[in-house]
Amino acid sequence: MPKIVDENEKQRIKELMFEKGVNLIKQKGIKKVTVEDITKATGIGKGSFYLYYNSKEELLYDILKRCESNMFNRIEALKSNKISKKEKAIKAAKEIFLAPDSIILYVTPTDFESLLRRLPSEIYEQEKEKAKDYFKRTTDIFEIDENACDINVLSQLMDALSFVASNSNNFYSDGRQKALEILVTAIAEYIAGETR
Repeated sequence: MPKIVDENEKQRIKELMFEKGVNLIKQKGIKKVTVEDITKATGIGKGSFYLYYNSKEELLYDILKRCESNMFNRIEALKSNKISKKEKAIKAAKEIFLAPDSIILYVTPTDFESLLRRLPSEIYEQEKEKAKDYFKRTTDIFEIDENACDINVLSQLMDALSFVASNSNNFYSDGRQKALEILVTAIAEYIAGETR
């Protein structure tokens, strides 16, 4: 006889799937996470997974959207802080790239595009529309002055940050976290117009 799961238990399991999913994405990359990885990490049967999500892609999309929402909420809260532009940029960059639930550095645009193509077409179209707004939101949050901050240079700096974050299996992994902090601070200084 199948186990009856009440709403509280269902929410607890979904929360656990989120937490374990974030960790798995950081460890394996979004393309290599499997339903079996998720169920094993959360302690549920593989068949039980489908009581919560229709597909692995639906779960991964849910994880990405939740992380994105958490990130934007935290960095938008910084807008009201009475701190310097540099301090605000550093805090915002750390929320984006170094927060425990941040997976932005572990999911490439190509990976995200591939995930979207496996979801219903309405989700893909919705995301295309949202992408236009994200750049504006981000420049507003960081108070980016395009005269002081070349977006092309910023894009290259972000690629460097992504490279360091996504290469955790190298000989120098002990220095990875410190390197990420240095890069985040340098990028924030560039955004704040303090470096050229």
